[in-house]
Amino acid sequence: MDAEIWTKELGRPGSTRELGAVRLSAVRCPATELPGGGTGAPGGHRYHLTLLLGGALALDQEDRSARPGPGDLVLVDGGRPFQLALTAPRNVLVTAHLPVVPGDPAQCVARTIGGRQGLGALVSGLLTGLARDTTFYRPADERRLGVAVLELTGALLDQGRPDPAPQPLLPRIQAYVLAHLGDGPLTPDDVAAAHHISTRYLHRLFQRQGLTVAAWIKTQRLERCRRDLADPRLAHLPVHAVAARWGFAQPADFSRAFRTAYRISPTCFRGRSLPTNSARAANDRHLTAQQTHG
Repeated sequence: MDAEIWTKELGRPGSTRELGAVRLSAVRCPATELPGGGTGAPGGHRYHLTLLLGGALALDQEDRSARPGPGDLVLVDGGRPFQLALTAPRNVLVTAHLPVVPGDPAQCVARTIGGRQGLGALVSGLLTGLARDTTFYRPADERRLGVAVLELTGALLDQGRPDPAPQPLLPRIQAYVLAHLGDGPLTPDDVAAAHHISTRYLHRLFQRQGLTVAAWIKTQRLERCRRDLADPRLAHLPVHAVAARWGFAQPADFSRAFRTAYRISPTCFRGRSLPTNSARAANDRHLTAQQTHG
């Protein structure tokens, strides 16, 4: 279950904002149940770190049950079966939707995490502040805020793990890549050097999961582009600017990759996804750009 399905099933979101690889949503809803899991889309937001601000929440997952109170946090793995119930007449929650979490998520889901002191208070304060903040940040600043959420979440989950085993390397590498998707060229050599391992060992880590480094990076970048092209708030950005925002320097290469992945051109996808007025304006800008460069 990804972020879009999460907010749709729970009710109308009070606010939603994109922070690089992280999506933040605030939801107010009456009593409801949310059975789900096992349907997370590749490249989506599989994990949901939820801060309960008001109401009552019950989560069952991985043969565990969590009953956090207001001010507490809990982690849900949307890629595995779970049962979540909001049982109060009025419930308020803020959720950070994350593509990856470090370490073994199965050790962290469905465990109540106190949000009133230490790292829990820092994470709770950050999520609450971001949910209330209406500032329009530059894309680079959005990514930095997303990195802050990912890093603090990782520290918080590490602190609460029942098993203090060393953190697996692959999730840390993936979190690093997600935090640097918009930094231009991002090669396997760059990623390996940042983690002080050989490129050969990096490829081996991904191969164990049936992945290749370059293909995984491209998939994540395409997913961010797809999300931005469907965002009415970014309708003013030409398609090539959206592509460049996530590391595609050559518009033609991006267009081919997008069409291969989604069986539709970026321009047509935006036209189908945006409201009519936004799509028409974006298409006019696309035609103007073609004429200018023609």
